[in-house]
Amino acid sequence: MSESPLAGDTPALRAQLEALREAQARLFADLARGSERYRQLARSVMRMQEEERRRIARDLHDGLGQQITAILHQIEPLADHPELPTAAAARAQRAVDLCARALQDTRTLARLLRPKLLDDLGLAAALRWLGRTLADSGGFAVDIECDDGLDAAGTELTTMVFRVVQECLANVARHAGATHALVAVVRRGHELQILVADDGRGFEIDGRRDEGGAARAGGSGMGGIEERVQLFGGRCQWSSAPGEGTQFRAYVPLGSERNP
Repeated sequence: MSESPLAGDTPALRAQLEALREAQARLFADLARGSERYRQLARSVMRMQEEERRRIARDLHDGLGQQITAILHQIEPLADHPELPTAAAARAQRAVDLCARALQDTRTLARLLRPKLLDDLGLAAALRWLGRTLADSGGFAVDIECDDGLDAAGTELTTMVFRVVQECLANVARHAGATHALVAVVRRGHELQILVADDGRGFEIDGRRDEGGAARAGGSGMGGIEERVQLFGGRCQWSSAPGEGTQFRAYVPLGSERNP
């Protein structure tokens, strides 16, 4: 009985398979290094963006805000002057009202760009402020639950959580038509869990994803939210259907605050 060609070539085949395994291992290692390098670069970009936001917020508050305040102080006495004609007094009062509104908008914009509360008092205080601000402007109630002590996880991680919640609540205000939203940020063992839920109109999840399952670019901001979470080794889940509201959940391993 003749020996099969495969049997006769066993040593050579084994050598080829071993070489393929080694090449595959090198390829996977290169991919892992490339992926980690991408995460490091992306997080460096996020840090620079936050620094720029902080600078612009400071300029808005200390520059434009102070100038509007000075104008307001100049106009207010005119509006209250007893000798000013009625029509002129009314116009001066409208100018006072416009300046006051511009000052409030400037301060709100500065805080949304980079709230000092996040740096000074921590994540829980910043989220409570964010909930009040977006609830007042969006016309829906927001409940905030946030564990104390999460700031020890690091500035980058708490900033990521704040930005994710901010984008989710902005989506609720823009698209959901909700009457109530819930935000919960809690620690479970070595994992940080984020929940943002609303009772709004909901949407078809599959319609927001491409054939590969990735979130499409567009109005919902799903892609940007997921990318932020994934940069910290986390994962996201969306649950929604028309008329059934929306739930967003994220799970982020604590200890992912490594400086690139």
